[in-house]
Amino acid sequence: MENPEHYEYRIQINPYLLNEDLNITFAGAARPEPGHKIGPAVHPYILIHTVQRGYGTFVWQGKSCRLGQGDTFVIFPGVLFSYQADHAEPWSYCWVAVQGPQALELLKKTGVSTTDPIVRGADPEHLASLYETIERVLEQQLGEAVTALATDGWFRLLLAEFARLNAHKLRYSSAEPLTDSERVVEQAIRWFQTQYMLPVSIEQLAASLGYHRTHFTKVFKQLTSLSPKQYINQVRMERAKELLRTNLSIEQVGNSCGFTDPLYFSKQFKHWTGESPSRFREGLRRGADG
Repeated sequence: MENPEHYEYRIQINPYLLNEDLNITFAGAARPEPGHKIGPAVHPYILIHTVQRGYGTFVWQGKSCRLGQGDTFVIFPGVLFSYQADHAEPWSYCWVAVQGPQALELLKKTGVSTTDPIVRGADPEHLASLYETIERVLEQQLGEAVTALATDGWFRLLLAEFARLNAHKLRYSSAEPLTDSERVVEQAIRWFQTQYMLPVSIEQLAASLGYHRTHFTKVFKQLTSLSPKQYINQVRMERAKELLRTNLSIEQVGNSCGFTDPLYFSKQFKHWTGESPSRFREGLRRGADG
């Protein structure tokens, strides 16, 4: 597509129905002439630009920022903006437009917001490959489902780069950053809560987190009041209680919670709850009937 104020200009539009939560509406790239300006204006969608080379100025909410190679600026819906190519070394950039509340939430997670819409220091060639892949997907018109899944995936990879570049902002975004010990315990808890059905080696887990088993156990207990072994048993037993409400057999419940021996599972469950799995299930059924 030709544009009289650009040396180069291309755009690919999504030809399919809009996804209400997240929809890539178009993507492209441009090399405008010196001094070329857009705005002041507002858009009804999110528009993301990453500078490939040269310089320009982005203005939003009364603030002005000079940008160059590897910098990204994000225009948010309803926010007054303008941007202008440098007169001596005009920029070239790639862009993608996206709509939907999920897009706003994802951007927020990367540290990008209406008050801080700039991400600096990217590898422009790497980001250009992501933008160009989104363009190709839109150009191929492979159907609504394929287009939505593919553009969503590549867009998330783009956001992952923004989050990586904004790691210093995200790390200190809370009033009280986590200590090293808190961070390690938080990682362990996430592992226990998602991998409870797998065999657990506390020693190997501690080593993967950079701790000796003894020190890891001490720190974990200080912060949770439970040893790692007690904690994962608690997770398993709470999950077993939930599964005993289903039609799974006792053996299937045990296997689903990391116990390959049904007798050992029954013994551990009784030790934890005071009842065997079958007695616990009977109590649930009596309560439902009553």
